[in-house]
Amino acid sequence: MGVSVSFLISKRRCSSVEGDVVKNVFLRISEIEPSELRKYIISEIGEKSKDKLYNYLKDLSESYPQFEEWFYKVVIPEVENKNGEREIIAVLSEIEGNPQAILSGIAILKKTKFEKKICTFRVHEDFRNKGIGTELFERCFEYLGTKKPVISISEDRIEMFGYHIEKYEFEKTQELCGIYKPNSIEYVFNGYLK
Repeated sequence: MGVSVSFLISKRRCSSVEGDVVKNVFLRISEIEPSELRKYIISEIGEKSKDKLYNYLKDLSESYPQFEEWFYKVVIPEVENKNGEREIIAVLSEIEGNPQAILSGIAILKKTKFEKKICTFRVHEDFRNKGIGTELFERCFEYLGTKKPVISISEDRIEMFGYHIEKYEFEKTQELCGIYKPNSIEYVFNGYLK
């Protein structure tokens, strides 16, 4: 089965990226065919793809101290199993005049019989306010089969999500203190952490 890759065509200027965004490609990591994977690895100049994905997200360890262990010991093995319960959606942006695609966004999702959750959601700061976050949310909803997935957001990142919380009418259902990091509040929307 080949990957069905759809494109979001955009002609928006990125703040610190030279050139215009020509297109954004949204890929489900578990469905990448070998030729696409090779292209991705080559464009990242020798870095292993899972390490590249982790490096893009590693600053989340500040809010989630066990993030690295969870990423490598839970997320990656479950995505590699291809059983449909865990997925990573990566956004690669092609910039006019730049031969390499840039990893501009990522979402890590969990879909089980009992839980549909956006575990991690990130758009690179140079690509924010360009429509990538909205399209990435839409891809998450499509994969999870709901527009109201569970999502938790740390208090130090809640402002970044204000627009989308309002746009999608996410309902705050929990405020948990210290669940991931001591003395830090985690806001939970559309359900409850299990």
